[in-house]
Amino acid sequence: MRFVSGLILVIIVVSLIPSSVRAEFDREGLLPYENKTITAMTFSGNSSTRDYIILREFDLGVGDPLDIDELAEGYQNLENLGIFGSIILNVKEDGDGVSIEWLFNEMPPFIPYLAFRYTEENGFSVGPAISSVNLFGRALRLSGRVLFGGTNTAILTMRWPWITGSYHLSLDLDASHLIRDDELNEFEETSDEITPWVGRYIGDKGRVKGMAGYFRMESDIDGITLSENKVDNFLRVGGSIGYDSRDSWRVPREGWEHELQAIFTTGDGTFLTTNLDIRRFQPLTERQAFFIGALTTLQTGTVGEDVPQYLTYRMGGANSIRGYNITELGKTLYGKNQFIGTFEYHFTLMPLKAYHFLKWSAALGVQLALFSDTGIAWSDSDDFNTERWKTGFGFGIRLLVPGTEMTRFDVGFNRNGDIYFHFGNWFKWTAQRFRLR
Repeated sequence: MRFVSGLILVIIVVSLIPSSVRAEFDREGLLPYENKTITAMTFSGNSSTRDYIILREFDLGVGDPLDIDELAEGYQNLENLGIFGSIILNVKEDGDGVSIEWLFNEMPPFIPYLAFRYTEENGFSVGPAISSVNLFGRALRLSGRVLFGGTNTAILTMRWPWITGSYHLSLDLDASHLIRDDELNEFEETSDEITPWVGRYIGDKGRVKGMAGYFRMESDIDGITLSENKVDNFLRVGGSIGYDSRDSWRVPREGWEHELQAIFTTGDGTFLTTNLDIRRFQPLTERQAFFIGALTTLQTGTVGEDVPQYLTYRMGGANSIRGYNITELGKTLYGKNQFIGTFEYHFTLMPLKAYHFLKWSAALGVQLALFSDTGIAWSDSDDFNTERWKTGFGFGIRLLVPGTEMTRFDVGFNRNGDIYFHFGNWFKWTAQRFRLR
């Protein structure tokens, strides 16, 4: 009851904050202006964001005929940048042509905040953080945080979706230093990881990326690492190819998102990791949609010789198979390979709105969800059998918030009648790719 009462209170508080409705793209309202020549295009409210950052997200310009499809695509591209609390598009007649006015409300350039992290294995960690979603006005995201608690960690992340030029070159960088008790493998972990991915578009929807990274694991006891000195060092080289036709990055309702990724790891162990991630988003009505996806991970080598035990996959919890606790199921259902299938039905209780406080602006929303997860982890072919598959299901609520996509509160059940409460950040299908989940 406390769980449900808390969720109701959050919804009430959010709904009472003064807000302006987040404008949707009015396709029907633009029909009278279609194919008329664009005579002027102006921007206002983008005091930090450079004009060229906006202009390169759509192909239309002064002198071109107004194409509603291209304008809609550009509007969505600007939404996907995540640097504006609200975007308003005004199109007016201008002689024989039309003028286009873009009105923006920017996110603040720097946001200091109290960050937290939660895993069902180590609980909550809290600490100071600072983030910029639009550094130098170039849609560059940079954030750093230091957390203490169940996990002591320092994390730096950078997201630069379009660095320069016509190739749509991008850079994603994650770097971390982490100290925690690994309860499932029964040792104290001290690890360092740096993972830079450089990518580019292939056409409008194709994606290709490459990576060269480093991972270090130190154990406080013998018998955990592959090396005898209790420290493993690995170099990683990898690449991926993908396809992304989602209608939105923030709240996807329609489209596909696929990725085939291969990472070669060498050093104190040598093995190849392959991920095949398939996702489909399907709208039902204006407020209803569902997601279905499958993640398959296969690794070469032998656990304990090529692949360290701490890099095997443990099932259960908010980010793999809900309806089970990872500290319980993860002790029996684990392996170097994994499969996780997920189905979620979403009902939009509160559509995204732009909420303003002083000069701050952020889009927030609320969704309700029904879900089902099924999965297995295995190392040997004999372990891949129907008796080891687990399935969970349940319901929950999603708070759509900037920075972490969403915060999830779920109630999960399994076929044994057990009930578990799950808490997590990010989309579930995003979080299940994390090493610590």
